[in-house]
Amino acid sequence: MPAGNSGALWSRRDNLKTASALIIMAFGLLTPLAGQDLTIRGSDTLIPLSRAWAEAYGVKHSGAKIDVAGGSAAGAFAALAERKINLAIASRSMRFKETQPCEAAFGQRPAELKVGVSGVVVYVNAANPVKLLTYDELFSIFKGNYRNWKQFGGDDAPIVVYGQETNSAPGELFVEEVLSGKNLAADVHLLPAAEVRSAVSKTKNAIGFAALATTDGTRALAIKRAFSSTPVDPAEDTIANRIYPISRFLYAYLDPGALKGDLGAYLDWIRSDEGQQVAKKTGFYPLPAKWRGSQ
Repeated sequence: MPAGNSGALWSRRDNLKTASALIIMAFGLLTPLAGQDLTIRGSDTLIPLSRAWAEAYGVKHSGAKIDVAGGSAAGAFAALAERKINLAIASRSMRFKETQPCEAAFGQRPAELKVGVSGVVVYVNAANPVKLLTYDELFSIFKGNYRNWKQFGGDDAPIVVYGQETNSAPGELFVEEVLSGKNLAADVHLLPAAEVRSAVSKTKNAIGFAALATTDGTRALAIKRAFSSTPVDPAEDTIANRIYPISRFLYAYLDPGALKGDLGAYLDWIRSDEGQQVAKKTGFYPLPAKWRGSQ
């Protein structure tokens, strides 16, 4: 090859590589990794987190792609058992009947790694005298069984009920944890998190659940799982350490034989300080170090 053409050829190759990378990033689905194509599935409510992790990791690692998609936890577990994906990320643990197809495929139980914490907080207006509620009391309010604050030690006034949209991680968590998966009452006003807190701050008799944040005019309630339990105030440390009741782990599931190479490196990064800060920016809580090395 003539020496004078080599520089131009390499320049054209570099331009093609750059153009390809820009096309991939423009669609926001495929993110560069480091030598292996990875396919990740999980709950729709975890799509923002899964994409944020993939994009942040891709800034430092190039050469392969991470394909992130949603659906349901059950669908992700089934796809994992069929070896259609490398990694299932879910906001709940795998159930026994879901582990069996994976055991048949892998010859052993799937590896389970904790990768973060989800939590949701219950707010009332700052002028409300009620300071804490139990799960049963929350159930009766958000199912519409009782709707007067006098029944919970407050003023003789009707309760106005708000909640974060149930297609969000906090909304999904509240419904599954506090309501045992049952639907909210039809008159619960569902809004984005910031609007829930704003509505509660402006409405004296309001209550609502949303992600943890400070909003003037609201007060976060202490929560008791049962009447005999110790009440716990919501805070980043009580949620992250699973002391506050309305919280749960986020999990990653995979073939134990794949806990190495690029997939292992990716999971190590997700559970590192850097990866957990990405989770925090996406509205979740950093996994304490005591749980980062456990399965």
